[in-house]
Amino acid sequence: MAELLKISTNNAYKWYAIYTRLNHEKSVELSLKEKNIVVFLPKKKTLKIWSDRKKWIEEPLFRPYVFVQVSNKEYEKVLHTPSVLNYVCFEGKAAPIQEKEIDLIRRIVENNLAFEVSGTKFNSTQKVRVINGLFNGYIGEIMRKNGKLRLIVRIDQLSSSIMVDIDQKCIAPL
Repeated sequence: MAELLKISTNNAYKWYAIYTRLNHEKSVELSLKEKNIVVFLPKKKTLKIWSDRKKWIEEPLFRPYVFVQVSNKEYEKVLHTPSVLNYVCFEGKAAPIQEKEIDLIRRIVENNLAFEVSGTKFNSTQKVRVINGLFNGYIGEIMRKNGKLRLIVRIDQLSSSIMVDIDQKCIAPL
C-alpha cells in the first residue's frame, strides 16, 4: 500500500494529481466517481490506424495521472482505490494544483481547441494578460512557434505544459 503523506490541516477542497498504474487512468476515474470523489481526467481524441481499420479513440492527456479534488476527509479514500499508486508530492507532501490550471485544461479540452502537450521546458517570450476570449482574465506566458502565438499553460507538478494558439488581439503585456 502507498505510504500516507502529510496534507494540510484545513478541510478545504484542493486539486491534486495522483499517479495511477499505466493505462489504468479510465478505470481509476470510474472507481473514484463511484466513491463520489470529484475527478478530472482530461482526454484527447486520437486517430488510431491498424492494418485493417481506423478508429478515433479518447486517450488520457497526461499519462499516468488523474486529477482529484478532495478535502482531508477524502484524502485516504483516493489512496485506497485500485490502481492508484500515490499523490504527486514534493518534500513528502501532496502538491496542490491551482484551480485556474485545472480550469484552463478543462476549457481547452471541452472546447476542442487544437493544442500540444509537451514535457519540454519552454522559454516564453513574455508574460501577458488575456483580455478577450475563452481565457479572459488569465495571466500567463506566450511564445511564438511556427509563426503563431501560443499561450503556455504550465502544470509544474507534472513537469508538463499545454500550448494553445491565441490571437494577438486577445492579449496585453503585463
